[in-house]
Amino acid sequence: MSAAARTPVRPLYAQASGSPIRAMLALAGQPGMISLAGGHPDPALLPADWLRECMLAVASGLQGHSLQYGATEGLPALRAASAELLQQRGLQAQAEQVVITTGSQQAIDLLARVLVEPGAGVAVESFNYPAALQAFRFAGAQLVEVPADAQGLDVERLESVLTSARPRVLYVVPNFANPTGAVMPLARRVRLLELAARHEVTLIEDDPYGELWFGAAPPPSLAQINQQTGSHAQVAYMTSYSKVVAPALRLGVLMAPPDVLRAVVLAKQAADVHSGSLEQLTLTAMLASSRLVEHLAMLRKAYAAKARTLAAALHAHCGGLLEFSEPQGGMFVWARLASALPLMPSQAWVDFGLQHQVLAVPGAAFSLHNTAQPWLRLSFANPGADALLQGAQRLGRGLRSLAATADTPSSRQHFPERTSP
Repeated sequence: MSAAARTPVRPLYAQASGSPIRAMLALAGQPGMISLAGGHPDPALLPADWLRECMLAVASGLQGHSLQYGATEGLPALRAASAELLQQRGLQAQAEQVVITTGSQQAIDLLARVLVEPGAGVAVESFNYPAALQAFRFAGAQLVEVPADAQGLDVERLESVLTSARPRVLYVVPNFANPTGAVMPLARRVRLLELAARHEVTLIEDDPYGELWFGAAPPPSLAQINQQTGSHAQVAYMTSYSKVVAPALRLGVLMAPPDVLRAVVLAKQAADVHSGSLEQLTLTAMLASSRLVEHLAMLRKAYAAKARTLAAALHAHCGGLLEFSEPQGGMFVWARLASALPLMPSQAWVDFGLQHQVLAVPGAAFSLHNTAQPWLRLSFANPGADALLQGAQRLGRGLRSLAATADTPSSRQHFPERTSP
């Protein structure tokens, strides 16, 4: 009997593959490597001094009760501060309507557990955040693909999907989506809410990048429009402190209908009892200092400059090889490969990165079936300006090398023919 046959691990997990992005991140620390792969904030922009001040203040005031178990829903002071933050985003939110989660990733996982019956459909865009897809799959969901374009989810084509596949849940990132960077227009948001209400589909609105806008703020969130128009859709809204404060805190916020929130709290009790109290105390102190508005303004200015730097470098070094729109927010450039370039599986892009000392995430990593796609996701958030310039230069050299060999017999043996998207 083989070792695989003897494993006590459920097939759902035993047969699951890890994210190609995580494999690339493992290579990012190699000497000389430039990574445009990870969706990580720039460490130079993380508020280390501010966080240190608040940690020291929290530590100096610690009492025995501060080190006890806490409420599953989160510390009352942080729930109140988070509700106030959501109010500033236009939402009608009270402390009792939100739950503090261990990052917004946990919110996705908990919602998948409480909303998705095994075998039930979850509608998602064609290209999507891999960890969300994984959470839904682990909950037993059948993923239902919805076409998208440069403005995000195609709501007109969604209607036929809702009618034929009848998914229970739809997961969507309307603001600066990962990986595409798309921003859903207001009219589409209104239409999406109408369809969700009519077909009784619960919307999971993930908004980690909504505050990272460069020129103008994006349209109101689905949750806000739902409240203002009374469209009667079921919307669970989440956001993360990882992108606007620090990933190390591992804290997020979830606002959902009362019955959904009640179920999420029960699931969270079983998952981790509550998120870390010391991290919650530290974040509460940070939010009480009223410096977040200034910090966000700094982040927007810095990331906008980095986006322009990468876009200009790509135009200079990858002209004719990549097509993309300059991002208006978020952390990513979503670039389409020229038809002269071969379609390659994810591992081939890992090999490409090792050869040319630059990492970019292939579109396959975000597709539902991990099939080769003519897209690359390039992050401008984490690298410094010099690394962005050198990364684009290396990427251009590597892509030109690929284009030069794409028509050779050996290339045709390894790479599939390009088809229309």
